[in-house]
Amino acid sequence: MPIPEQIGRYIIKAELGRGGMATVYRAYDPSFDREVALKILPREMLHDPQFRTRFEREIKLVASLEHSAIVPVYDVGDIDNQPYFVMRYMSGGSLSDLIAKGKITIQETARIIAKVAQGLAYAHRKNVVHRDLKPDNILFDENGEPFISDFGIAKLTESSSTLTGSGVIGTPAYMSPEQAQGQSTIDARSDVYGLGVIVYQMLTGHQPYRADTPMGIVIKHLTDPVPEILKDIPTLPFAVDNLIKTAMAKNKEDRYQNVILLAKALNKIAFGNEGDLTFGTNIEIQNPRTANKFASVSSKSKTGLIVAGVVILIALIGFFLIRNQLMKPETVATATLTATTLVETQPTLTTIPVTQTLPPAPVFAPACNQVLFPVPEVRLTDNRCLQRKPYALFSIPKNATFEPLVPGVTCKIESESGEKKVISCTGAYFTEFDLKVCQTPLLTNDQLQQCPPQNTFDPKNQCCAAVPPQEAGCVIIHEKLKGCE
Repeated sequence: MPIPEQIGRYIIKAELGRGGMATVYRAYDPSFDREVALKILPREMLHDPQFRTRFEREIKLVASLEHSAIVPVYDVGDIDNQPYFVMRYMSGGSLSDLIAKGKITIQETARIIAKVAQGLAYAHRKNVVHRDLKPDNILFDENGEPFISDFGIAKLTESSSTLTGSGVIGTPAYMSPEQAQGQSTIDARSDVYGLGVIVYQMLTGHQPYRADTPMGIVIKHLTDPVPEILKDIPTLPFAVDNLIKTAMAKNKEDRYQNVILLAKALNKIAFGNEGDLTFGTNIEIQNPRTANKFASVSSKSKTGLIVAGVVILIALIGFFLIRNQLMKPETVATATLTATTLVETQPTLTTIPVTQTLPPAPVFAPACNQVLFPVPEVRLTDNRCLQRKPYALFSIPKNATFEPLVPGVTCKIESESGEKKVISCTGAYFTEFDLKVCQTPLLTNDQLQQCPPQNTFDPKNQCCAAVPPQEAGCVIIHEKLKGCE
């Protein structure tokens, strides 16, 4: 089928992908001078009027999802009764492209999954379940930031290995057992399962289950135990095995109960901390009706609290204004009377120079009795060989500095996420070295002004301390590199 020159106002540049139920084009939008991705459904799928109604309802739902980790929908329309929708064009390729280049480090996996999980959590709070999570549906922008695509539409659109005609929706390689069984009650924990499969594939380079047919893969998801990921990649931390088995548990009650818990567990393994991820207002999975009821009550409560707060604030302001107005004339009259009396009874006082009023002495915070300058938290996360070269990996605070104290050992930043970063140090086999990590407390100008010169503010104890010595806030870690054969 030839590529159309134009669809609506959009000028077609190239075909990005084609499936059994949709075709995606890279197009140009002259109204906004930008490239877009345009997905159009073929005419042969419109013979059923319910299909069009369902499609339009789903598009409205997806267009309402506004999150920094979800590909935004720009426009919806139809040309000669053929529906299409327009999305942001993602120039960085897909997660499938990234996996095809080789296994992904656990730190990079955690970074990507954290962003994807936040987008999923946002949708889950709106009672929207993706149901077709897979690397093809995770796209990257030009800066390498991940976005979820085909949100809520995946159950309608193409998948070369999607089962049809059986009530089963999804892609077999990433399908939860409850999806494979065609259960009607699919909730957010199905996306937890799909995300677990993606994590497995990112770390190993391949899917957890393989078979000759799509049905063979579905059966494995239903009956086979979760593969031992450490058998594929023995160098992974032991905790990864438990993470995969929890995310891909056959019974959804045994899984992480939301995607944020999965992302936190992965962050803990990769960086030594869970990060600042939050699910939002509601972590528990609720019935949509009761969830809406709770949301309504919560909204009313918040409105009442805001109104009450405004009333109290206005009352306080009015009280202080009235008090100031009542007290001010009395103070002025007293001062005038005193000055007049002095002039009349003691006129010679008028020749005495008036003493200048000195500005008040600065009030500083109290001096600290004892200060223990906190040292940064440093954790060895791995010690391995890569291409016959030994590496030691450390998790340290994001704003900390580091320095190896032994010649011949070099360290560099490998990744950053949240408040942590991972550094790697390498050198000759069996080299023992000291790693110095320092973290200077970050103080605001207001905090610094609370102390006299040659002092620094201790925010923990709210007091002033002498400027710390150069080594304060530093820790030295002793480590030994592996021997590589």
